[in-house]
Amino acid sequence: MSPHPAPSGSTPEAGAGGPLAGIRVVELGQYISGPYAAKLLADLGAEVVKVEAPDGDPMRRWEGSGAMSPQFAAYNRGKRAIRLDLKTPDGLAALLALARDADVLIENFRPGVAARLGFGPDVLREVNPGLITCSITGFGPAGPYAARPAYDTVISAVGAMYSQVVPADTLRPLGPAFSDLLSGMSATQAVLAALHAREARGEGEHIDVSMVGSLIDFLIEAASTYLETGQVAGPDSRPRRAQAYACVGSDGKAFVIHMSVPEKFWTGLLEVLERPDLADDPRFATREGRVRNYDALDAELKAITERMPRQHWLDRLAAHDIPHGPLNTVADLFDDPQVASMGLVEEIVGHDGTPLRVPAPSTRFHGSGRPALRAAPRLGEGDADVLARAAASVTAPEAALAPEPTTGPEPTTAPEGNRA
Repeated sequence: MSPHPAPSGSTPEAGAGGPLAGIRVVELGQYISGPYAAKLLADLGAEVVKVEAPDGDPMRRWEGSGAMSPQFAAYNRGKRAIRLDLKTPDGLAALLALARDADVLIENFRPGVAARLGFGPDVLREVNPGLITCSITGFGPAGPYAARPAYDTVISAVGAMYSQVVPADTLRPLGPAFSDLLSGMSATQAVLAALHAREARGEGEHIDVSMVGSLIDFLIEAASTYLETGQVAGPDSRPRRAQAYACVGSDGKAFVIHMSVPEKFWTGLLEVLERPDLADDPRFATREGRVRNYDALDAELKAITERMPRQHWLDRLAAHDIPHGPLNTVADLFDDPQVASMGLVEEIVGHDGTPLRVPAPSTRFHGSGRPALRAAPRLGEGDADVLARAAASVTAPEAALAPEPTTGPEPTTAPEGNRA
């Protein structure tokens, strides 16, 4: 049971604080994976204290934008921030004081760094037996790659993600930070499960999350298919099986069609295109034929749709109940009428008092609600009150548990090239 329950007799209401209200999280993360996991917990109502080195998370300065880059703001909203030098006795003692009164501690150092600095899982469990600790690493705690620097590009290559999204003739990294984001989500899921388990067992546990393992979880279809059949999936494997196509109207605007398995979507598409003759083409007469001849059908569809503007096709596809949608850019996304109707953008107040539009959490809880969104913290803004509260909670015998830190080359928080 959480050591910080809601007041007796209180009933959470929508907007009252979220399902994790009362849960305290200490985050020792930087860049994306650890901070994103903690951000997701903050969105659910947890109180998150971000512990940074004296010069801060390097992502604060990612684009030379001064004290806070938009990337840092995205992954760190809703938190408090403090500065600690964890290679000093005072810094380590302050961290252990925070851990004593926390429910969760998340870190994304290389394997073994936390233990060498004096706050490995065993030490933290002595300080707080109910604490759930979560380590996010690139390749896991052991193995030939474990000690290597782990960035998303490296993990997305090793973990086969790029082989699923990058055409073989496009030799460059592509897309968002897949492994960082997926490992952050995996860590959040694991933490929530551990919090649930603690209710029954009464004690915490240590969780290992690897970025490469999170990718394999995500690529379950491609991985399972290979292990069972030996078939190697590529970027067009699933679109081919799913019968998914991208087309462009005469106005140059793109849209997608996804026919999946039901035959009604194929016959309906022929009505939309006014091409019933394609049903008699032996290449496309069966779903299996359309899968085998995907490239030929793709060329046929593109040749037809380029004759009329996109909205013409979107209207006809909707009228015939064919799965479809515009291919939005991020600039298009928030003007999409469906997205606009869902309340997925909120306005918050920035540190200088100016309004900021930010993406809202996508999940809604009709009961416990969620906390009001807050901007990402300024560096060290919680130094005084957060550390004072932690120090006040530590008794003399508990303070004596703080071990002497072991000196070594590892930094307080892993610098660029030494993260995860």
